[in-house]
Amino acid sequence: MNNKERKADESLMIAERLLGGVPEPSAILSIKGKIVVKNTRWEGLVAAYYCEMSFIRNDEFDFQSFLSLLDGPATSRFRAVMDGHEAYEYFSLEDKGHRGGFSLTISISSLGISEELSYLISIRDDNESSCLMNALKDMAFSDPLSGFGNESSMHSFLTERIFLSKQEGFSFHVICIFLSGIKEITAMFGKKTSDGFLHRFSRRLAKESSEERLFRIMEDVFIIAMDSSERYTVSSMVSSLVSSLERPVFIGDTEILPSVLIGVCQFPADGESSDSLLSNCFSAAFIAKRKNLKWSFYC
Repeated sequence: MNNKERKADESLMIAERLLGGVPEPSAILSIKGKIVVKNTRWEGLVAAYYCEMSFIRNDEFDFQSFLSLLDGPATSRFRAVMDGHEAYEYFSLEDKGHRGGFSLTISISSLGISEELSYLISIRDDNESSCLMNALKDMAFSDPLSGFGNESSMHSFLTERIFLSKQEGFSFHVICIFLSGIKEITAMFGKKTSDGFLHRFSRRLAKESSEERLFRIMEDVFIIAMDSSERYTVSSMVSSLVSSLERPVFIGDTEILPSVLIGVCQFPADGESSDSLLSNCFSAAFIAKRKNLKWSFYC
């Protein structure tokens, strides 16, 4: 690893630690608005207010779209943060007549760590009983053990991605990972060890797929939504993923050897809905199993 890469990794670790101490749904943006790091509550809130927060799409915060929602003085305050003249500002978005009404407070802080880690965005749901609502949103869209999105979150994300892909004419891949032996591990070592193993496995998957969207949709099934449309890039990534994921995992003194089976599909060639893509990913994994392989494309 060269010095530039080391500094980038260190900056990313600082950003992740910073978000770990923020209780509200929060994300760190690049200078151009790309969402680089986010905490686990961010995805649930953004999905719940998908229509209201149209300025957040496809892991990007659209500054111009957000500006269009602000009045004159608020626009000036927002530009002051963007230009580095102010370190922090907050903005209120309200619509009492839309879908029963909503009220959100969005705070923006200038970080100045680097061009990739420029702004901290936090969103507070100001609706009545917001604490309960946020807890329910977390339950609805997140898997607590892995920290990834759950099945509902996956379908919501893929539906949005498919819509955008059709509009803009690009493709993407869905990677389905089956983790073998969870029931046997639970029976042999107990639920605590099994949960610890799943958590460690999830962290390893997150590290190896840091640029992609991750979901855990069943106890032993994980999904990666990969932006790349290049088959060669996906092949290289999946091959590397198998090697990494099948390294031993240690829970205390217990050594567990993970085994994975992977199926890969491409939108739109292998399906034009989240259900069809998922179904064909399952089929691709079974194709790999029949051929005594670790992974396979659907076609």
